[in-house]
Amino acid sequence: MATVPVAGPVDLAGSLDVFRRSGDDLLDRWDGRVWLRAVAAGDRMVAVAARPVGTVDDPALLVEAEAGADASAAGRALAAAFPNAPEALAELATADPVVARIAARFPGIGPVLQPDLLTAVVRAISAQQITLRFAAVLRGRLARRYGHRHQVRVPPGVWTTPSTPPDRRLPSRSGAPASRGGGDPWPAGPAEGEVGPAEGEVWSLDAGRLAGADVAELRELQFSTSKAVAVVAFAEAVAAGRMDLGELAALEDEAVVERLVAFPGIGRWTAEWLLARTMGRPRVVAGDLGVRKAVGAAYLDGRMPSEAEVRAATAHWGAAAGVAQQLLLHWLSTEAPGRGGPRRAGRPATGPRRSATRPGRSSRPG
Repeated sequence: MATVPVAGPVDLAGSLDVFRRSGDDLLDRWDGRVWLRAVAAGDRMVAVAARPVGTVDDPALLVEAEAGADASAAGRALAAAFPNAPEALAELATADPVVARIAARFPGIGPVLQPDLLTAVVRAISAQQITLRFAAVLRGRLARRYGHRHQVRVPPGVWTTPSTPPDRRLPSRSGAPASRGGGDPWPAGPAEGEVGPAEGEVWSLDAGRLAGADVAELRELQFSTSKAVAVVAFAEAVAAGRMDLGELAALEDEAVVERLVAFPGIGRWTAEWLLARTMGRPRVVAGDLGVRKAVGAAYLDGRMPSEAEVRAATAHWGAAAGVAQQLLLHWLSTEAPGRGGPRRAGRPATGPRRSATRPGRSSRPG
C-alpha cells in the first residue's frame, strides 16, 4: 500500500463522482469511497484501488495495486489523471463572475483523464446519442466479452468509511467543505443491491480481442451497427500500432482532430473530447449537447446555444478551459435550472444573444 500525493488543489472525490453519475461500466468504478481502474504498467494492465485522503489543497490517494505490481508507480499513474490549472482558473475567475461563482461553489472540481486511448474512444463512441447510463451498460458488456478481469485487494477497515473519518469534510482555501455533488460532502456507497468497487474487481479492454470481433457480436451486446463498426476499426488500429497516444501527443490540436476523424464513428466532437479528456488539452467541446446546455444555463438565461455561440461565450477561457468546462458540467448535473438547483449562476454583461439552433445529440463521455 502507498500514499501518493496529487498536485492540488483538487477535490478528488467530487471530481470522481462523474463515474457514479454516468453508471458503473466496470472500467472506472467509484462508489464514493474507492476508485478502481486498470492502468498501464510496462506491457500489461494492472488493477489499482485508490481512496482519496487529505484536503482539496493537499490531496492524496491511498493506493493498493494488484499482486505483483508497484503500488507507488500505479498510484502515480492515477494521480496524473487529475490535471488542474489553478493560476489560469484564478485569472479567469477574476474576469468572469460566472466561473468565479461556480468555482467557489465547487472548489477543486476538475476533469479526470482517461489515458488509455482505446478505452477513451470506446467511452466516447458508446455515449453517442444515448443516455450515459445505458452507454455504461454497453461498455460493461464489452469489457466482459473482450477484456481482462483484474482483482485487487481492498483491505478491510482501511477502505471502509468510519462514522466520522478525519478527512470527511475536505476544506478548500476558504475553509468551506468541498462539495461531493450534493448535500453530503462524503457520499454513501452503492445503494442496496448494487455492485460497487469494494469487491476489488475491475476490467480493462483488450485491443487484440476487440479487433478480432465481428460486428454481429457487438450487435448482440446492443451496440448499433455504426458504433460496432467504429469500435472494431479503432481497436484494429490500436492493436496494429497504427494509432498511438504518444504519437498523437506530439501533434497540434487540429492535426490530432484530423487523424481521429478519419476513423468511422469519430466526428469532431468525439475528437475534441479525446483532446480534453485523454490528452488534457484546454479544449471546449462546443458542439456537445451537455456542454451546450451547461453554457446556455450559465451564460444565456437557460436557452440552448449553437456550437458557434458556445465557442464565442467560452473564447476567453484560455488555459483554464478544461477545468472550467468540467466545473460547468458538474454544476449542470447538480444545481443548474431544471436539475433541482436554486438558480442560475448568472450571465456576464456581454455575450452571444443570437437564437439557438436545434439541439444536437451528445457525444459526451461522462
